[in-house]
Amino acid sequence: MKKIFLSTLFLLSTTSYSQELDEAYLKSLPEGVRVDVLDKIADKEKKASPVYRRPSSMTKKPVSNSNRFGAQIFNMMQSSFMPINEPNFDSSYMLDFGDTLEIQLIGQKNLTYEVSIKRDGSINISEIGKLSVAGLSLESASSLIKNKISNAYIGIEAFITLVNIRDIQVLITGNAYNPGIYTLNGNSNLLHALSMAGGINEIGSYRKIDLIRNDVVINSIDLYDIFIDGKSGFGDRLRSGDTILVRPSIKMVTLSGAFKRPGLYELKEDNNFNDLINYGLGFSDNADLSSVRIERLSEELTSYVNIVDIKKIDTIEVQSSDQLNVRAFERRSVRITGAVNRPGKYSISSDETLSTLIKKAEGYKDNAYPFGGILNNNKSLKLNEIAREKLYTSFVQKLITKGDQLFRSESLPFILEELKKSEITGRVMAEFDLDILEANPSLDTTLDNGDQIIIPIKSEQVYIFGETNQTGAVRYEPSKDINYYIAAVGGLLESSDSKNIYVVHPNGELNKLNNISRLSLLNDRGNDILIYPGSVIYVPREVKSRDPSLIASIWAPIISSSATSIAALSVLNKQ
Repeated sequence: MKKIFLSTLFLLSTTSYSQELDEAYLKSLPEGVRVDVLDKIADKEKKASPVYRRPSSMTKKPVSNSNRFGAQIFNMMQSSFMPINEPNFDSSYMLDFGDTLEIQLIGQKNLTYEVSIKRDGSINISEIGKLSVAGLSLESASSLIKNKISNAYIGIEAFITLVNIRDIQVLITGNAYNPGIYTLNGNSNLLHALSMAGGINEIGSYRKIDLIRNDVVINSIDLYDIFIDGKSGFGDRLRSGDTILVRPSIKMVTLSGAFKRPGLYELKEDNNFNDLINYGLGFSDNADLSSVRIERLSEELTSYVNIVDIKKIDTIEVQSSDQLNVRAFERRSVRITGAVNRPGKYSISSDETLSTLIKKAEGYKDNAYPFGGILNNNKSLKLNEIAREKLYTSFVQKLITKGDQLFRSESLPFILEELKKSEITGRVMAEFDLDILEANPSLDTTLDNGDQIIIPIKSEQVYIFGETNQTGAVRYEPSKDINYYIAAVGGLLESSDSKNIYVVHPNGELNKLNNISRLSLLNDRGNDILIYPGSVIYVPREVKSRDPSLIASIWAPIISSSATSIAALSVLNKQ
């Protein structure tokens, strides 16, 4: 199936790119890279093609930055005033003109027919006559019809079904998001109608919405009863000619800081700050109740009311535009694993450092290898992911045009595939030696929330990967250089790039060694870089390019992530 898709996509894209790519070249690419190249071409073709969508009566409202509580309930609105017929009725549904009932008779006489409710509120049933059902619930009307039929016929059972619901027209006015006259089905309630109008605008009230019938307010709805208390009573079912009036809000007050549900809330005249706190579901676990204050705007000036005793906050009168703020204790946590005496998750203060955390974990085990310590940071991880994605995308884009000798190379797609599947880390270079940190505290790293620290076991191996006759681990020898380890795995392959060999040290430092000779591995250049226990030697595949730094930019994240994975894997294996 995938081959069919790729072939089809290739044919679609040949119009504008036939001069740049051919099908044989595409087939030569690794599958993952080939799909990305074709996707890139398809994106360009898509931008030039019209987009057709099926019509819908619902549309998404423009994005709002409002943090007002309840606003997210009305994130959709009807795009027209045409009727929305959704017969979601129950036995309490009130019948009226325009509804249609299906009556099914079973027994000595089998018959099914439909009857519509006339303007006078009646239906006409053959051999029974006229029955008034308007104003009755579906349940009551069904009982009435069944009784009449059972009295008129012997041995016949009747089944009553509502098969068509009348349309009604209501006026939604006041501070609705999109006021106007809407056509709804006869089973609609006030909340349904409001959702069709996109909800309530920024100055409208959620606490007082009036349902007006024949110029009389027959009900007033407080949406907080529904949103906060979960009450299911949406008010009376609507009738044609009803008006829904959204009143303006009176008091808008903000909860900010250490609340479980901060936001902008609407208060009634009799509400106090305790009511506001309850609307926000109370204080969060990290709330500092000794730092509570009310920020109050008076003309152009902002005043602050500090709350000494939170229990007495209800004695302070609430004013519109007040902001109740509670400071949150800064709580952060990090995780340390590997060769420490007490690995696990730790809560840390704002000034916690690597050395203090290691002491909390009761120091290193005897077999710990601090030189290979890993500090992974979430912010660095995100930055590295973005950088890798940009790098990969830019090279795929250049691969389409093949405008450089590099992008005509058979090896580049292989490198891109390696880059695509390499695991990106958020490793930060840090010093883990406690003696060095004690002597020079400026080298100590301050920890951030979510940091992960891995202390590996001391390795007696050096790892060799890439274009060598064998790959894997070679036992570390203190006095040996890179030539020794390359010779130990059988030397370099013809496909290797002997001019650019990379070494990743256990602490994450990346070095590039230039000009190792394939023929003579005793070249003195091998002495330039020290090899440590746990070092990773990577011999890349040769890629010809006029710009070697371009190739280095691809290999660097691949090799660094591989080295980090090896160190982390040694910890997991021991555990």
